[in-house]
Amino acid sequence: MIYTSDFSDLDFKAILNRELIEVHFQPIFSIREKKVVGFEGLSRGVHPESGNLIPPLALLKSAKDSGLTLELDQLFRKKVLETFKRCCPSPQELILTLNFETSVIDQEIGTLNLLHLCRQLGMDPSGIVIEILESKVKNTEALSRFVHIYREHGFLVALDDVGKGHSNLDRIPVIQPDILKIDRSLVMNLESDYHRQEVFKALVGLSHKIGAMVLAEGAETEEETLEAMELGADLIQGYYISKPQEATAKFVEVATHVLDPLAGKFRKRMVDKFNIRKMQHERYSLVMESLVGDFSTFSLGEMDGRLPGALASHSIAEALYVLDEKGLQATLMACKKVQRIQKGIFRLPPKGTDYSMRDYYYHLVEAHFDRETYTSEPYISPATGLFCLTIATRFKDRDDVPLILCVDVVPNYLKHMGRIMTLFGG
Repeated sequence: MIYTSDFSDLDFKAILNRELIEVHFQPIFSIREKKVVGFEGLSRGVHPESGNLIPPLALLKSAKDSGLTLELDQLFRKKVLETFKRCCPSPQELILTLNFETSVIDQEIGTLNLLHLCRQLGMDPSGIVIEILESKVKNTEALSRFVHIYREHGFLVALDDVGKGHSNLDRIPVIQPDILKIDRSLVMNLESDYHRQEVFKALVGLSHKIGAMVLAEGAETEEETLEAMELGADLIQGYYISKPQEATAKFVEVATHVLDPLAGKFRKRMVDKFNIRKMQHERYSLVMESLVGDFSTFSLGEMDGRLPGALASHSIAEALYVLDEKGLQATLMACKKVQRIQKGIFRLPPKGTDYSMRDYYYHLVEAHFDRETYTSEPYISPATGLFCLTIATRFKDRDDVPLILCVDVVPNYLKHMGRIMTLFGG
């Protein structure tokens, strides 16, 4: 593919009149099902003289300058649909996603051009996904009307470039998308960036709760692809598996050879992580058994003096403290980094601090667990500023007083976060 860089002599109307558009298709994969589930149709212009390809953004600029944006956008869709129907042996078994120039939505509502094209070609709208780039939509009412009309006719709707720039997530209730396409800007370096991972997971959670699928767009490496899958992506699209392909009779078969090896690597990755976490939790259990065994021989009044030594004897523990049955801190908090953290919003809590709203308290007490261990979700400790987990278990002291032993740990996968208090000048 040779792209032109000289647009000085571009005859834009000749492109429209002669329909000089070349269509490429990029596969969309379901790794769990190990198959291609669809394609995104991508259009490039063809220079009338040189025959070189014209990037779509350059072509759209020429269309805008000529006041012919709607005509070009409709031509794009026409060529994609025609090519897909001609080259795909079983188009009804695959989805086809179409980019939609959202600046012309008002005009599209009046013509229903896409619907008429599908009817002319005998294509089922239920396999067509309209991609909405919501950041370009200024008229929310027109957007809502457009989506409603096309969905009534059976089309699917995808929200494109989610996570890029200033995405307006308040448009999600308006569009009610069937697919959220998470942008390359979030997928990039996903395997090593904790913040990207958490945003990605939040978007996955949101999508699944509203009944939408998640498509990770722009996965360019094996690690990005595997991480996106682990975090819950339903579909993958990106250069790592396949670049956009020219429309040939066999374009549907492209890149399927990588799916079995990739699925195998994903299975191994998940099994390995499960085994590591299993070993980690077994280690947690041994530490808790050891600590409870020791602290059960002390009275509550003796525990303050015993906490520092107990903390020092267990390398995985960052902080150690005891709660009473009401969820109030009954001892001091022993903490390994106490000399470095007493500033800003992070301070060691005094005796009597109320923990009754912490999940590791109310899950133990309200569920009436007896010597069962509960492990919290990761959170920022108000005491240390560290991302940590709290492991809590019920026990009784030497005087048969019911108590809860709490141990804060920083697992390996959270340690790279470092001390959050550095954000506050720590």
